[in-house]
Amino acid sequence: MELLRTEKDIFDTDDILKALKSYEEERVPKFDTWWKYYKAKNTAITSRPAPDANNPDHRTKVSYGRKLVMTWKGYAYRPGYITYKSEKEQFLEALLHTFKLNNEVVKTSRTGRNTGIFGVAYELFYIDLPEGSTDMAPKAEPMFINVDPRNMLLFHDYSPEPKKMISIYVYPINKDWHKVEVSTPTVITKYDRIRKPGAYGGVTEQWTLTEISSRPNQFGEVPVVAYYLGDEQMGIIEPVIDLIDNYDMLVSDSVVEFDRFANAYLLLKGFSLTDAQKQESQSFSMALRSLKRKRVFEKLKETDDVKFLLKDTPKDFIAWLAELIRDEIHKQSHVPDFMSEKLGGNISGVAVARMMFDFENLVSSAEGDFNIGLDARLRLITNVYQKGNRNLDGDAADVTISHKRNVPQNVKEFAETAVLMKNAGFSSYLVADIMPDDVIPDVEAELARQKEERTQAFADVEMFQRPPVDEEEEDADQV
Repeated sequence: MELLRTEKDIFDTDDILKALKSYEEERVPKFDTWWKYYKAKNTAITSRPAPDANNPDHRTKVSYGRKLVMTWKGYAYRPGYITYKSEKEQFLEALLHTFKLNNEVVKTSRTGRNTGIFGVAYELFYIDLPEGSTDMAPKAEPMFINVDPRNMLLFHDYSPEPKKMISIYVYPINKDWHKVEVSTPTVITKYDRIRKPGAYGGVTEQWTLTEISSRPNQFGEVPVVAYYLGDEQMGIIEPVIDLIDNYDMLVSDSVVEFDRFANAYLLLKGFSLTDAQKQESQSFSMALRSLKRKRVFEKLKETDDVKFLLKDTPKDFIAWLAELIRDEIHKQSHVPDFMSEKLGGNISGVAVARMMFDFENLVSSAEGDFNIGLDARLRLITNVYQKGNRNLDGDAADVTISHKRNVPQNVKEFAETAVLMKNAGFSSYLVADIMPDDVIPDVEAELARQKEERTQAFADVEMFQRPPVDEEEEDADQV
């Protein structure tokens, strides 16, 4: 998908209604499809025509889209795996407080998930003013929420480095009543969007837009942060939807064949159960019930034969095809299968890195795009700090963003590396920082613990040292 563009600085009601109509007809259906595959409601298999009443009907939906997205999220966007550092301690303290109020680790993780599903994610900002305050007070806090891309339109200008011009946020109250918030760098306006029947009882629906309120935009720019997965804005489900559909079909049709096996036709050779009906209908019914219960034919003549009419099922071919499709899903999405035997066992970190090379290329590229959004988030937060006259000692430019990966780790290998680095003269901070977060989640806290242990060890040594001897007492002893 491409960026939405406009030459206008402000939209009137007709512009807003036209933009919403176009977006909901052209882009929302695609977003809906990818969301359904993430939610294991795969559309292709569920919309397949039903067979006639004489054939079994199975439509198994394999949640491969969800598996890919959860792997993507857990590897690069696990809560707490994106961290922020700054030498400006006062500013960093304020920033971390704002993040705590916003539950930043969860929202950032959710933002990363949305980029994997839709190829784009949005955050909408607002300001939490102290009770009774109508202006930007020093304690005003910038707040942000995750926004479903199906409900957000963000327009840029046509400059070489596109600038945010107008955002339109829609939040439905019901199917015929939506709240709409339109933001420009200077003003935020709210509307009611109402659906009405067509004129003269016609079937063509109409939407009307009525302004409810308007207020100045305190952020100084459109209060929306966009996160794009590359300039093509392509999520990880879209390229492999056809393969997922093929896998659904293979699994479903295999279950259909199993169902047909359970209901296979019975062949009776050399005798007939209908002979019992000639004697007495009651005897025939009893014979059938006995067969269903015992599932055994008894006292047959040598020439008699009983078997089921079955179709040979190419099990080896089905297994080969299933493995082929699974491998292609992971290859074409660039997301590895961590349940694979290839990533099992106590393999070295170098071997893991080699197998993760394709995935890491995808994630590291996405990381650069994601940081553009994180920088925009920091800038909006800084704008609120500055307008609230907090007089902090830094700003967004002083913050360093770090990303870590949730990759399978060989802890023994890390420990051996740490010993080598320490012996080579590397700092204690760097030695601790290379360790996995599951082992050392907070480097500063670990260094503080090490310092405390050293201090305690010195105190213990001093306790066992011989106390100093008074010189006069020593002379008296010699006399």
